[in-house]
Amino acid sequence: MKRFHLPLAGLLALSAQPLVVDTAEADEPREYLVTMAHPNQLHVIDPEAREIVRSCDVAGAFGPGTLQFSPDNRTAYILHNRWEDVVGIDLTNCEEVFRAHGPQGNIGAKAITSIAVSPDGERVYVLWDRVEKNIDHYRVLEPQLAVYDTSAGLDAEPIATFPAPRQVMVMSTDADDQLYLAGPDIYRMDPETGEVETAIANRSWDDPDYGGFDSLTVWTMGEVTQEFFRPYAVAKYPGTEDETWYWGINRVDLTSGETERKEIAPFESIIFSMVSDPQDRDVFYSVYNHLSRLDSRTLEIVDRVELDHTYYSINTSYDGSRIYLGGASSDIAIYDDDFNDLGRIQLPGDMSFSTLKVARF
Repeated sequence: MKRFHLPLAGLLALSAQPLVVDTAEADEPREYLVTMAHPNQLHVIDPEAREIVRSCDVAGAFGPGTLQFSPDNRTAYILHNRWEDVVGIDLTNCEEVFRAHGPQGNIGAKAITSIAVSPDGERVYVLWDRVEKNIDHYRVLEPQLAVYDTSAGLDAEPIATFPAPRQVMVMSTDADDQLYLAGPDIYRMDPETGEVETAIANRSWDDPDYGGFDSLTVWTMGEVTQEFFRPYAVAKYPGTEDETWYWGINRVDLTSGETERKEIAPFESIIFSMVSDPQDRDVFYSVYNHLSRLDSRTLEIVDRVELDHTYYSINTSYDGSRIYLGGASSDIAIYDDDFNDLGRIQLPGDMSFSTLKVARF
């Protein structure tokens, strides 16, 4: 059963009264927040009206709620059903347009948070962590990158598969359809051939001035700034009296393919996710128990506000004037770029570590 919460224009269209529409305004893209929440619903939210526009029941059990958009932002591809399904939902009408099941026979498969969509919208890429289930033992298999045709419907099978690096969590594609995978290093894969190379070295970076890198990466929010992005923590001059801990970033410009790794601020508190300011790529917003603003030019945390509870996932409006916080619980917090609290949007269920995305259509 699908439930629809129609915006005002939709309600008027269904009434018996004549309707006059400003077509110029109607043709302008609107900005929406999109996320998954328990028990199994995909929500499309109007952040200006602070209300849910549409709630789509997605068949299957919740989890993990990681999602990526088609290029026109109208279709959300979601990791769902306890990490075992990929589901495509039309955000304009809640119709299920795509589904693929990872496990096959005695081969178990789960995609933790690793999904990406090609820049032309014709392919969905999923990295499956796999295990062979035998009667008396399990055997761990190598991870597999599966390529799906988005037009394959509700029983899609891979059109190609490739061996993939281990410990990969999030993925994105650039304008040339090169696939970036965040694992021990940031890898670049050609999804036509399966060829893999290191795009940004982390674990394999050999610099005696630095200790080992650590990163928690289960959210992909780079659609606003066209970046593939993950924060990391690292110690500089470890084991000496000058030892200093920093937050840093791995960043790929998804338009040009340029890569960057740099420290941006002192390690003073836990961060779960981070995005850059759409108006200033040297400024970053982060969230966990605090909402913080970090300036990489001065290596400072320049603003910080304590939150009423933990939030996992952060994003911004396209113009950078609004900051959105989601995940963990059942409300989305909205702040302006001066960190003024603009209120909350209440969802019927908690988001756990679902992605909080910003769509325009």
